[in-house]
Amino acid sequence: MRVLLLDGYDPADSDRRTVDEAVEELHAGHHEVDLLRLHNFNPVMSTAERVAYHSDQPVISDDVRDSADRLELAEALLFCYPTLVFNVPATMKGWLERVLVPGVAFVFDDKHRVRPGMQNIRRIGAITTSPHDLLRRLRCRDAGKRTTARTLRLSAHKRCRTTFVSVPTPADNEGIAKIRKALSRW
Repeated sequence: MRVLLLDGYDPADSDRRTVDEAVEELHAGHHEVDLLRLHNFNPVMSTAERVAYHSDQPVISDDVRDSADRLELAEALLFCYPTLVFNVPATMKGWLERVLVPGVAFVFDDKHRVRPGMQNIRRIGAITTSPHDLLRRLRCRDAGKRTTARTLRLSAHKRCRTTFVSVPTPADNEGIAKIRKALSRW
């Protein structure tokens, strides 16, 4: 399976080890990994992009076109990120807003109803490191999990399966084992 892995970690972050372990486990499972590092991705939608959002050609910038092309070739999406204020990092949120536009994430049918646009995506996963325990994340409604493991599924293949793994920060060997176990089932 061809996996588009979105790396939301800062290169200097010690928890970035989770990305390396995820890539290694996916390769061990004979998956092809397309690693997209979001550290230098511009998360801000320009005025021109906002205007183009409602046009026939909503993808107008090169960085968004590159991401959209890579997404079109993928069969699975894997998000790796640190949980910041109970959500995904700003660069990842910006990627979601700039890349998942009409014609990419969703399309309109003849009756102008919204239909899934990422029919090629049959698996969505998220691996996150978080300083918060499960109870606190649930109380704060865990927006990162809702975005990556639930909401995006609506734009994917109707039989798309999801995986969500949260490990404490800093990621220890027990957390890495949890990540490897989850990805070994892919």
